[in-house]
Amino acid sequence: MLRLALLTLLFCASAFADDHLDTFLNTDVFELEIAADPQISPDGSQVVYVRNANDIMSDSTRANIWIVDADGSNHRPLLSGADSYSSPRWAPDGSRLAYVSSAEGRGPELYVRWMDTGQTALLSNLENSPRGLSWSPDGKRIAFSALVKGEGMTLATPLAKPKGANWAPGVTVTDQLNYRSDGRGYLDVGYTHVFVLPADGGTPRQVTSGDYNHSGSLSWSPDGEEIVVSANRNEDWQYRQQNSDLWSVNLTSGEMSQLTSRDGPD
Repeated sequence: MLRLALLTLLFCASAFADDHLDTFLNTDVFELEIAADPQISPDGSQVVYVRNANDIMSDSTRANIWIVDADGSNHRPLLSGADSYSSPRWAPDGSRLAYVSSAEGRGPELYVRWMDTGQTALLSNLENSPRGLSWSPDGKRIAFSALVKGEGMTLATPLAKPKGANWAPGVTVTDQLNYRSDGRGYLDVGYTHVFVLPADGGTPRQVTSGDYNHSGSLSWSPDGEEIVVSANRNEDWQYRQQNSDLWSVNLTSGEMSQLTSRDGPD
């Protein structure tokens, strides 16, 4: 009986030790890395992707861009370091790669990298981060979406703050149903619109308008004359925020045509 009890204790101790060694600790999250947003080159020979790592010193996620041959060989960093690099998109001919980065101490901006020389160039000077990058079929333009900030509501004329005063933030006033998000706090006032930028740099042109959000993937027509975007442009969109449709915007006239009309997100 004593022998059986000792064997039972030894088994329990061993199981406890194994469980203890396999326990996921809260600090282990800083050892995790996630591969995301894979993009295959036009000729199918290479894949670029975003490699996300968690920085224990800054308690933040750092995104870098890596590249690998289609057979799994030659795996290496393409754009990496302390800055963030994300949203890689191949040019139609595979000669360039557009991406978003916070390099050079800037906010998130649009860059392009020449794949043969490794040379990079800053294309934009934006107030808000570009998203949904999409090359035109001829490789001469890049479309993206970005927030266009609006004026927030106020209850009264703000008081003039004395020079050197350190006042608490003012009250937030909103008439939006969706004004706050978990993990982000209060959302920025404004609407997301679509822009088109010359691939060699210049001034981006806003091609959508109105008090509506235009987001999701951007798709060009084969002739490069129109862009298809997901948007909820219904009058009651705040009450049915997931009821988006596909719209086509003509880049010459700015006219928008509704392509789908059904319940639910498109």
